[in-house]
Order: sequence, then structure tokens, then C-alpha cells
Amino acid sequence: MSDAAMHPSELARRAAARLRANRVWVGLGIALGVLLVVGAVPRIRGRLELQRTAAAAASAVPIVGVIKPHLAPPSDLTLPGTTLPYQQATIYARVDGYLDRRLVDIGDRVKAGDLLAVISAPTIDQQVAQARADLVRLKADREYARTSLERFQAADRDGAVAKEDLDLRHNAFNTAEAAVQAGVANLQQLTELQGFERVTAPFDGIITQRSVDVGALITAGSSTSTTSLFVIAQNDVLRVYVNVPQPFVNDMDVGQPAQISTRSVPGRVFTATVARSAGSLDINTRTMLTEVDIPNPDGLLKPGMYVQVSLTAGRVGQRWRVPASAVVFDAKGTQLAIVGADHKVQLRPVLLGRDFGSEIEIASGIAGDEAIVTTPSAALTDGTLVETVEAKQ
Repeated sequence: MSDAAMHPSELARRAAARLRANRVWVGLGIALGVLLVVGAVPRIRGRLELQRTAAAAASAVPIVGVIKPHLAPPSDLTLPGTTLPYQQATIYARVDGYLDRRLVDIGDRVKAGDLLAVISAPTIDQQVAQARADLVRLKADREYARTSLERFQAADRDGAVAKEDLDLRHNAFNTAEAAVQAGVANLQQLTELQGFERVTAPFDGIITQRSVDVGALITAGSSTSTTSLFVIAQNDVLRVYVNVPQPFVNDMDVGQPAQISTRSVPGRVFTATVARSAGSLDINTRTMLTEVDIPNPDGLLKPGMYVQVSLTAGRVGQRWRVPASAVVFDAKGTQLAIVGADHKVQLRPVLLGRDFGSEIEIASGIAGDEAIVTTPSAALTDGTLVETVEAKQ
């Protein structure tokens, strides 16, 4: 049915219905628009604020904490070591024979030149006796040759002998004289060898080992197959060898004091002295062998004890300490971010020394009066303008 054929009341009803529907859609549209405005405006406002903040941050001067380096104090270095005799000698026999007497035993203190043992060497004694007899005979032959030469010289003055005979007498006397000198040298050698039948101490010390008893067969020499007689050690001064790490080798000076402690003598600290060093490093361990001498007059320390050696390593030149966080490690090496008087950052190459965990030693590259950034960021480059605040040490 068309609208013209409809009853006017029906038309009015439908128009009212359409009007209500239009109002509903308009209301929904208005509500949706309000919701969009309410939700979008804060976001737009926040985005604009963020952009303004980012722009302000980009244009603002960064603030960094700075600190002054402080001079590195002398370092206390503690190293393990083992006490050794100041000098020690293994005593072997110089002659073959039998041990006739033994005058010392383990633990005995001896002085240089003290008699330790007597070796009976009949073979050497017989050789000495024969050498003496040979020397008497050689001297007699020389005396005969001298007398004969004098006779021929007297006859030669009268022209009674041939020159050739006189030369023969000269040669006979010279040969006899040479034989006597050889006999004297042989007797002296055998006499000195006979003196080795008496075994004496080479220096003051303690007998730490005794390997033979009276009646034992003694063989001369010091090979691996030869039994030694005694071992003597000087213990009134002890030595300790320590291996000083490479960072400290230039800090070690001969004559500097050292402190020795050991659990074997609790509560006691012994004063020692750096006596000498190898002067070169072991390429396998990168350490330098250093000797420390310990006076030990009361004998409390014994050779072979494990000890702790405390050394105060002096500084070689000026070294500075900075926070470990201040060091920049990149492709250019190790650097520090330093703020100059113009408030601009300079990345300066430095040479590192020892690492102390929270701090690192700077061996070279700074003078000590720089303002160093404590925690430099990747954004800091050469020429960056910054504001500084004093950081705590």
C-alpha cells in the first residue's frame, strides 16, 4: 500500500517511528563521538608531551658524575715460600778406603775445619811412600849428573874433552833436574790426596744427614752410584725463594725489608731482607725469582718450613687509582672520559696497572688532576658538552 492510500493516522505513526529511530542513531553517533574525543585527546596530549620531553632531552646538556683520581698507595704483597739453608753441602770422599772413625752424627753443630771422619786408605799411603823413595832416587841421579857435568866442565877448560861429550853431560843434568821436579810434583799430589783421608767441615753448620758408619767401604767421587758421607747445612741464616708476579717486579729493590710468618711459630713475625733477584722473568709463569734472607740465630725456623713472605711494593713513578666503572673498553683500547675546563668530554687512552676489583690502577695517561666521568655511557663521545656533579670517592 502506498503512502497516499494510507490513513493519515498511520502516516503520522510511521513518521513518529522514523523520527524516534533517527534520534536514536543521532544519539549513538553523538555518544560515539564523545567517547572518541575522551579517549583520543589524552593520547594526543600524551604524545605531544612525550615529543616535547624528547625534544627537550635531546637539546638538554647531560649531567655526569666526575671524580678526581687518587694516588695509589704502596701495595702489600704476600707470597708463599719455603725456608732453605743459607748454604748446604753434600760431603763425599775423595779417596777410596774404609771409614776408620766417625766423629759426628745427625744434629751435631760443627765449625769450619772440624774433623768429621777419618778414612783408612792403605793404597794412598803406599803410593806416598813410594813417591818419597822415588824422589830420593831422582835427587841422587841429579847429584850424580851435576858432579859429572862439573868434571867435564873442568876438563873442557884444559881442552881435554870434546864439545859433544860436554853437551851430553849438560843434557843428562837437565833431564835429572826435570825428573826431580816431576817427582816433587807427584809426591805433592799424593800427599794432598792423602790429606783427604781426614774429612773436615767446609763451614759452620749442622750435620743434617749421615750416610755411613765405621767400617763401611768408601768410594771416592760424587756420582749417583756413590754414597755420600754427610750433609751439612748453615741454618743461622735462612733463605726463602719467592716468585714475584710481573706487575710487581719493578717494585722490588735489594735491601728492602720483608716480614716472615709461619704457623709453626704462631704470633711471631720475623724480619727479613730482600737479598737478590734473578733479574729476568720465567716465560712460563711470568714471575721473577727473588731471594729473601732471614736471620735465624735462635734456630726457631727450620729449613723446609712453609712460610708467608709479606713485601711492601714501592711505587715506580706515580700511579693513580680510579673506579673500575670509569674505564671504557672499546675497539680503540682502554680509555677514560675526562671533562675539561670547557665542560667538553675527551676520551683519553690510558695504560692500566693492577686491578683491585672496585678500583683499577692507571699506570700512565693521566696527571692526577683530571675530572674523570665515573660511569660514562656510550653516548659520550669526544667533544660532548656535559654538566658535572661531584661524585663520592
